[in-house]
Amino acid sequence: MGAKPSGESLFQMEGEGSFLAFPNAYVSTDEPPGRSWKLSALCLLAMAGVGYLGAVILLLSLVTKEYSPVTQVASDYGVGTYSLAMNAGFFFAGIAVISLAAAILTSSRQRVQRVGAILLLLSGLMLLTNAFFQTDIEGAVSTLHGTVHGLAGVVFFIASPIGLLLVNRSFGRVRFVLPFAAFALGYGFVLVNSVAGLDAAGLSERIVILFVFSSLILTAAKVYNEA
Repeated sequence: MGAKPSGESLFQMEGEGSFLAFPNAYVSTDEPPGRSWKLSALCLLAMAGVGYLGAVILLLSLVTKEYSPVTQVASDYGVGTYSLAMNAGFFFAGIAVISLAAAILTSSRQRVQRVGAILLLLSGLMLLTNAFFQTDIEGAVSTLHGTVHGLAGVVFFIASPIGLLLVNRSFGRVRFVLPFAAFALGYGFVLVNSVAGLDAAGLSERIVILFVFSSLILTAAKVYNEA
């Protein structure tokens, strides 16, 4: 009978390509997990959909003459000549905010963030509602469609900033303080317009939209980077 290989010869044989002794000894277990493509897709969809509606409101505010961006709210674009672009914007933004909520619910186990995501889910549903229920132009007869649109808008402008603040609370102090200050400024202008009678409902709404949509996009980007 031949002599058994010594421990030294075993390691030597392994180094020379043998299949003996500890074939997985050099396999690293510390590699970072790969990016979740589903989570990334949800975040990209969120940024694209919110960005589309924001771009529609901005462009229509700049190029249209029959609507005043200072005195008329953005929902008025959903009635008349530009209704297709505006209502498509509501639809895509609704899907976008729901996608962001799904991404957060999928990736986070923190209770505060998940509560915030549920509020964002509600906000997305309100945008979808506004895609199918158009507003009543100022001075027109009140309709069921206009009432539903108005209520959905109120819910969106309450639920979305609260949801965003809850989600960003876990991302650090700066990520929480900046949107909080922006929302305080935007809603403060809404309050001043109401109290002082500045007749700037459209402008105050657009300021709030700017801060809310920017925060939605930045939040989606943050979740995307951590996917």
